[in-house]
Amino acid sequence: MPLIMEMKLPLKRKQTKTNAFAVIMLVLFSAMHLFSQNEAKFTVRFKMIVHDGDYKNAVITIKKGNQNYKVIDVDGGYTSVDLDLNSDFTVVCTKMGYITKTLTYKTRVPSGRAADDFAKFKCVVELFPQPEDKIVTFSQPVGRIMYSIGLNDFDYDKNYANTALEMQKQAADHATPAPKPPAPSTPPPKAEPPPPPPPVVSKPIPIEIKQPEVVHEPPPPPKKKEPPHVDPPKKIEKNTLERIFQDDRKKTTIVTVTINKEDFVYKKEEFNWGATYYYKNNVNITETTYRNETE
Repeated sequence: MPLIMEMKLPLKRKQTKTNAFAVIMLVLFSAMHLFSQNEAKFTVRFKMIVHDGDYKNAVITIKKGNQNYKVIDVDGGYTSVDLDLNSDFTVVCTKMGYITKTLTYKTRVPSGRAADDFAKFKCVVELFPQPEDKIVTFSQPVGRIMYSIGLNDFDYDKNYANTALEMQKQAADHATPAPKPPAPSTPPPKAEPPPPPPPVVSKPIPIEIKQPEVVHEPPPPPKKKEPPHVDPPKKIEKNTLERIFQDDRKKTTIVTVTINKEDFVYKKEEFNWGATYYYKNNVNITETTYRNETE
C-alpha cells in the first residue's frame, strides 16, 4: 500500500503542472487577441478636388465625436488617415467661397472582425463654388460610410445615397441670398487744436543797481559727485494669442495682444470678393498698424 501512494503522488503533480501551463497559454492568447483588436485601424485615403479654383485655404477637418481628430491642408493629392474602430467620425471639407460638404464614418465592426485587415478605402470629395448672389448650405452629410455585412468590409451606404442626392438638389433650389458686404466704418475727424494765445508784452521797470562790496571767502570744499539715480527699466510682458475662423465667404483672424496684463484685440476680415478690413478694439486701423502691433 505505501508503494502505490508514492506512485500516485507524482502523477497528480504532473497533471497539475500541465493544467497550469494550459491556463497560462489561454490567458496569453486572449490578451494578444484583445491587443490586436485594440490596435486595428480602418485606413482611409482622403482627396479633395476643387473646381474652378486653387487649393488655398482648402481644409479637411476630421472629428471623432465632438473632438478634433485630424486637420488636413489640401494639396490635391491623397492623404492616408487611420480611423479608430468602434467610433463615429465626421469629415468636413471646406474652402472659402465654396459649398461645404460633410461625410460620416461609422467604424463599428462585428466581434472578431478586427483581427483581419480591412481593404484600403478611397474617399474623393468635389467642392464647387458658391453662386455669386446666393449661399447653398447642405443640411445633412452628403455620404455615409459604414461596415457592410454582405461585403464583410466598409462601404458607402447606398440606401442613404438617394436621400443625400435629393437633399443637395433641394438645398440648391432653396439657396439663401448672399449678404452684402458691410460698409467700412470711418473714424470721426480729429479736432483741430485751438490757436495759441497772443503773447503778453510787459513794460520793463528800471532798477538801480549798486555795486556790492567784494568779500573774499575761502572756496567751499569740493563736493563728492554721486552718480545720478536711474530707475531700472520696467519689464514689458507681452503675449500674443491668434485664432482663425473660416466660413464659406469670409476668413476672420483674431489676435489678442496682452501687454502688462492689458488686452488689445486685433481683427482681420478677409472676404472672398477681395476686400480686407483691419480693426483694433472694434475701431478701423490700417494694415501697417495691424502688422506692426501684432508681430
